[in-house]
Amino acid sequence: MKLTSEEKNKLISAKDENEWYSICEDIKSHRNGLYPNDLAREILSIYQNKFPVNKYPAWEELKLDLINRKSFLSWLSIGWMAFAAATGGFFTIIIRFLFPNVLFEPPQSFKIGYPDDFESGKVDLRFKKQYNVWIVRDEEKIIALSTVCTHLGCTPNWLETERKFKCPCHGSGFRSSGINFEGPAPRPLERYKISLANDGQILVDKTKSFKYEKGEWNRKESYFKV
Repeated sequence: MKLTSEEKNKLISAKDENEWYSICEDIKSHRNGLYPNDLAREILSIYQNKFPVNKYPAWEELKLDLINRKSFLSWLSIGWMAFAAATGGFFTIIIRFLFPNVLFEPPQSFKIGYPDDFESGKVDLRFKKQYNVWIVRDEEKIIALSTVCTHLGCTPNWLETERKFKCPCHGSGFRSSGINFEGPAPRPLERYKISLANDGQILVDKTKSFKYEKGEWNRKESYFKV
């Protein structure tokens, strides 16, 4: 069942909603007070075209309110994000203050192995890169030599064929014992404290150094007797 042409024209020509509802009641009365589904959908379609929701003053107010609310929520979100960023930055600074930058260096005290691991008459280069130490063994003792040239702090190289440490910067030369014999180096290489740990390994302690010119090479801590 559908609306008649007369009923359609009446609905379309309704001046306001009061007249609209009056016409609807009249249409209902001709159908025993009921709208079949098809008829109800047809009337609703005409109503939505004739009285669109966006033409109502209440709708305009509601839309403005929604826009303002959305804008407020957007600014609120931005505010919270800014607050969270500022708070995060503040705590980051605090954490950085509590845990300052640390330059991690190799330990100053370390084990290098057992006495039998070192061959007499040999200069052991294994600990040069990590610990800046040469381990030298002769027939009587084992010593730990600093790899720092006593001239200007460069790092000499061990020349096996010439049996000497040779500094590439200014040509200073040192014997395997650490004694300087050529070039501008004013004094021998320094030795580090060396001893035997409880587990039988050799322990080198770089916090204690010994200088030849001060007679410190005679101290028992400056060498390990084998």
